Amino acid sequence: MVEEEKTFQKLDIPTAEILEDVAEFLKREGDISAEEGVKRLDMLYKKYKKVEQQLLAQKLRLNAKLPELEESLKVIEVLEIKEKNKEPFSLTYMVSDHAYAKARVNRSDKVLLWLGANVMAEYSLEKARRILETNYDQGMTYY
Repeated sequence: MVEEEKTFQKLDIPTAEILEDVAEFLKREGDISAEEGVKRLDMLYKKYKKVEQQLLAQKLRLNAKLPELEESLKVIEVLEIKEKNKEPFSLTYMVSDHAYAKARVNRSDKVLLWLGANVMAEYSLEKARRILETNYDQGMTYY
């Protein structure tokens, strides 16, 4: 429960409360009218719905990326084996949606990862694995 409260605080979401005494709630809010109380509760409800929609959209995005992350982790595993054995290898890779190219790889100690927003960065295999595993684990927590 404490962890949920921290999450709500980070998202700037007030914790929902059960109103057992409406008169006490109206008084606590500054002696407001019932109509004003309903308006405030309606505003809170809209905030909760907006956050729910954002979290659902985030979950869908992460779920769509999970298969891609799994494949990337498999590729890292193969690259680690090839690098450990110091053996060159050939591969076919996707250049664009319908275009592929062949390449011969002599060293496989580094990889390039897309970070998003048209940004790519070079990492060691170990660091790339950690990044991908972290992203995969985060995706699985929402799954």
